[in-house]
Amino acid sequence: MMEQRDLETLVGMHEFRSFLFEAIQLAGICEPANGHDPRDLAWFEGRRSLGLELLQLADAGQPTALRTPNALATLNAVLMTALNSPSKPLEKKHARNRHDEIED
Repeated sequence: MMEQRDLETLVGMHEFRSFLFEAIQLAGICEPANGHDPRDLAWFEGRRSLGLELLQLADAGQPTALRTPNALATLNAVLMTALNSPSKPLEKKHARNRHDEIED
């Protein structure tokens, strides 16, 4: 098991929360697990289970007051990181006005 301060360090890192968001998306924890073949259902449930375990492990790095059995605060932190990512391209401002090329 990881040490508490290591978990706290990870949860505090933007990059880790971004990684966790991708892992949760791939695990499909917010999607229904269904299929016609029982093997498909077992595979989907296994993915979801691993995703939820990762979320629970990360939740152990949250302050004690924020920890919940369902890791909701950690899920919220992961979603907020993904939705407010600083890696979104910023609009570039041109040095000139777009009307500068039009002659009078």
